[in-house]
Amino acid sequence: MYHCIFRRAICVRLFRKAAFVATVMVMSGCSYPFGQDSETDELPKRVVYSESEMDSPASADETIMAELYVIDENNLVVPQAVPIEQADNEEKAALQYMATGEIGNGFRTPLPEGTVIEDVRIKGKTAVVSVSGSFADYAPEDEVNIAAAITWTVTGFEKADHVQIELDGKRLQTMPIGGMPIAASGMQREDGINMEASYAKTGATKPLTVYFSAQNEQGPYYVPVTRRISADTKDLVSAAVTELSKGPDTGSGLASEFMPGTKLVEAPTVQKGRAVLHFNDAILENNGEPLLSSRVLKPLALTLAESAGVESIAIQVDGKSNVKLETGKPVPASIAAPLFVNQQSIISAE
Repeated sequence: MYHCIFRRAICVRLFRKAAFVATVMVMSGCSYPFGQDSETDELPKRVVYSESEMDSPASADETIMAELYVIDENNLVVPQAVPIEQADNEEKAALQYMATGEIGNGFRTPLPEGTVIEDVRIKGKTAVVSVSGSFADYAPEDEVNIAAAITWTVTGFEKADHVQIELDGKRLQTMPIGGMPIAASGMQREDGINMEASYAKTGATKPLTVYFSAQNEQGPYYVPVTRRISADTKDLVSAAVTELSKGPDTGSGLASEFMPGTKLVEAPTVQKGRAVLHFNDAILENNGEPLLSSRVLKPLALTLAESAGVESIAIQVDGKSNVKLETGKPVPASIAAPLFVNQQSIISAE
């Protein structure tokens, strides 16, 4: 038995190879932003196993999909969904895959060559990652990315929300080369990822992560970027839209899919995980017609799922009726974030 769900923050981020074909067949009742015959970048559909299926023995050739955080050509930490071997300790298996360096598609592992992943132990909501080998053999400027990649990869399995590191059996209070402090409770997603220098201030602020796009020879992909906003901010949905509209820092290698001047004309309403967003017409493509680029939808859905816990969104445009996508199709009534941010071409996204 399969169930359609949308909440990315609580969804299991893996599934068995046996379900690849079933994924297409069982999800026809779910709302997604693009039709099956669309030429745009469709959002992957997700499958959750029933308890009996999850408890069944795994055969030797089974794999799971895991979201690993690797490094792109711009030296940014990027999620990539790849198939790895089924294992009882999924977090350990994911980090071991990263340690092999076999990433490909224009990306590289953040872990130094020769890193050995000894174990990943889950204690309450804390994951203790035990490493050895050449883990400390890295350049100081890579330290923050290594810490973020480990943290976001391990917490992506949603068994732990904090990550501690042991090197050769000794708990680290700072990273070994640059001395980056590690809190007593461990590292967490709220520490940020790909933090821009202009947003590095702390003090009375809190993190908000948005998604911008990048591209290499393999095609476009999405990159999480953490910014810091006022700690007093209550409306995280509006704050996220504002940061998306600002776009990425110049020279970052990133781009925003939002047209300049895009903003909300009304406060968003959020009910049962669904956010209704009322934009001004700056969000439309500048060609005289009420057309909305489908490329806006995915980073918007990803951002609101990550930073505001939004499960699905509906888009309205001020003063415009019958707004359509650039493909000529109507804008979907419900748009949800994909299970995986970026997925290698080896796995179908349909």
